[in-house]
Amino acid sequence: MTTTTPIASKHTASKHTSSTPSLRLALRSVFLLGALAVSQLAHAAEPAVNHLAAIDLASQQLDVQALQQFSQQAQDDYQFAYAQYRLAVTASVRADEAVLKPALSAAAERLEQLIASEPAATLQAEALALLALTRGMQAGYYPIKGMYYGQLSSKALATATALQPQNPRVTLAAAILAYQTPTLFGGDKKAALSHANAAISAFAAPCQDICWGQAEAYVWRGLAKKADGDLSGAKADWQQALQLAPDYGWAKQLLQGA
Repeated sequence: MTTTTPIASKHTASKHTSSTPSLRLALRSVFLLGALAVSQLAHAAEPAVNHLAAIDLASQQLDVQALQQFSQQAQDDYQFAYAQYRLAVTASVRADEAVLKPALSAAAERLEQLIASEPAATLQAEALALLALTRGMQAGYYPIKGMYYGQLSSKALATATALQPQNPRVTLAAAILAYQTPTLFGGDKKAALSHANAAISAFAAPCQDICWGQAEAYVWRGLAKKADGDLSGAKADWQQALQLAPDYGWAKQLLQGA
């Protein structure tokens, strides 16, 4: 909406601004406030991908404090849940279950709420894929309820796959869960390799909103290749992960230990 205001003559404006320094200060304050308002609006309009990328970077650097701050500053349910999931992953590396378990619970609860609100198909598939990963982690850290959480994870992944089988994060979730799940309960590292291949192919498509996971897909494919005896292929994938995310600590550790 455009508004107009009366424009004073040059003579009048010059007279007032030259004779009253306080007016110049007032105008300066108005301009500063206006600039601040524009800055705040621009920040609010930043695409979600920027916030998710910042969460990824904090996770890759194992920055617990930053991830906690991202959770508090999240602009929507998905961002909050993603920050909590990454906080849980980071806490697992640090063997800090006091942080890990509440983060998983918070992520799962918010994702369930988001899915129940019946969002658009793309967001629903994204939320279900993230929920599958979250429930999968819970299965590993709650032995007594492991089977229960495993079933919830499988159900979420199946629903996400039915909605968007070519979604890169859906196929990445399938790869991660196939790799991490014990063989006795349906895990399959060859299937993990196949899903990781599909994820990496899917990541070639343009992305404008929820875009995380490409570097991670190379890490998991590398792990699946190593399990299949292809160490050189694994190293190549971990190097590719670092090309995409130079601060990816896990990829660095895998290369150093290979």
